[in-house]
Order: sequence, then structure tokens, then C-alpha cells
Amino acid sequence: MALTARLRSVLSDARERAGREDTGDADAPAGGPTDAGEPAEEPSAGLFECPACGTVYVAEEKSTCSSCDESVEEVSATLSRE
Repeated sequence: MALTARLRSVLSDARERAGREDTGDADAPAGGPTDAGEPAEEPSAGLFECPACGTVYVAEEKSTCSSCDESVEEVSATLSRE
């Protein structure tokens, strides 16, 4: 459960930063429309896992594990309970 909460927090923070960057105002609240009146674009982040050591990454692109230098695999970002 802690991993789910952490992922949501990281993605939420990224959306907020992207919203502030789109408006050009780092102090402005996120989530509002851009100057053109259109909603802010969602950041694209993927979920990657290293099959060798089990490390999980949230990144736009990732090819090798920072811990063990093995290739990582992109996994579904859909969170489900089993």
C-alpha cells in the first residue's frame, strides 16, 4: 500500500510542476488552464521494473537499472488489488 501512495504522490507532484511551468509562474497554483485557455498537458511517465533486483522506477524513459545495470521492463501503470 505504501508503494501505491508514493506513486500517486510522485505523479501528483509532477502534474503540479508541469502546470506551473506551462503558465510560466512557478508560484502559481497548479491545475489551472494555460495562457491559451486549454488544460495543462498531463506529464507522461512510465512505470519500469528491474526483473533482476526488483527495483521500480517512475520515469519518462528508462532502459537500465541504476542499482544493478540490468535492462528494465516497462510494466502496466494500472494499480489493481489481487
